[in-house]
Amino acid sequence: SIHTLYVPLAIGMIAQYAKQQFGEKINVSLFKSVDKFLDRAAQNPPDVVGLSVYYWNLNQNQHVVNELRKMFGDRVIIIIGGPCIDTDEREQYKYLSTVFPKANALIVNEGEIGFSNIIRKVLGNSDDVFKNPIEGVSFLNENQLVKGPQLGLTLDLATMGSPYLSGLMDEFMNSDYHPLIQTSRFCPYTCAFCVSGKNRGKLRGYPIEQVEEELKYVSKRYVDRPHHTMYLADENFGILKRDVEIAEIINKCSKDYGYPLSVFFYNDKRFTETSRKVVEILAEQTQRGVILSLQTENRLSLDASNRRNLTDEQISSAIAWAKGLDLTTSTEFIFGLPHETRESFIGMMDRCIQRGFDEIGCTNLLLLDGIEMNRPEFRK
Repeated sequence: SIHTLYVPLAIGMIAQYAKQQFGEKINVSLFKSVDKFLDRAAQNPPDVVGLSVYYWNLNQNQHVVNELRKMFGDRVIIIIGGPCIDTDEREQYKYLSTVFPKANALIVNEGEIGFSNIIRKVLGNSDDVFKNPIEGVSFLNENQLVKGPQLGLTLDLATMGSPYLSGLMDEFMNSDYHPLIQTSRFCPYTCAFCVSGKNRGKLRGYPIEQVEEELKYVSKRYVDRPHHTMYLADENFGILKRDVEIAEIINKCSKDYGYPLSVFFYNDKRFTETSRKVVEILAEQTQRGVILSLQTENRLSLDASNRRNLTDEQISSAIAWAKGLDLTTSTEFIFGLPHETRESFIGMMDRCIQRGFDEIGCTNLLLLDGIEMNRPEFRK
């Protein structure tokens, strides 16, 4: 529905970085519509296609790969990336051999550098792009996984321009799509049920001057659609002290331009003093008030999930603080985590009602590709 449509920021960033590297040597087009993409491809055959895969568009992407092979055979290079790509070599082999057997390669973790490394080989007229290892890329050669040196989460965000400010997102902003803004990358928490939990790295922020320009640019573009929510794609907004400054910029945009009237973000799981300041500043815009996602309080389930929660005292303090500002408080549970029982789950719900949460959301555990909990040894 209209409430779950967002600009394709992820592929926009891949395109932005590639254009920075190769300039006029490449032409880049972005698509969310499969039909529009296939029609355009028939008119103007692509050399390289990159597909961002998550669980809700897996079948759609498999369809696109099959159609591209029917149309162009091996003349097109097809690259798969996204949250579903695991860092585990056995999972990568499975993806290349059974999930996307007609794709050429996978990009692991952040996609900008790995994708550009492939483009560099294509532009160099390499006879066989996928023969020798490529940094940040995995592919099959004679049914053996060839894994290039790992890049992890190493992109210097100071070198990463903005797909908003360069105009790459303009087409999608003139529509019903909600804007996504990312001000930092990486989640320091290692939850085994989350695609981010498998990553190890360093928390990095984009240059704050660029973030400010992005926020102003997006706000001006959405002035005529004030009902559209601005979504922050940071996994823990409020984890960096500078997030207070960013919150102030968002608040100023709302007052200066009349947008955004509504902002959605997940606050830092620890809900520190910085998190409180961010929520205070955005009290009028924040869509869901204070979110204290517990997921589970079963000790065995927490251990199995590599997760730690707030203490009872911290939860009570945060709820009392939020109510003092007339903000709603909500929590989220995952139903069906390892070792969770009917009794432990109902007990947790009862406690959260007694604590005074305004909203409780329950989501069943999704065993997605790309999470540690979905790996065969973990499931066993």
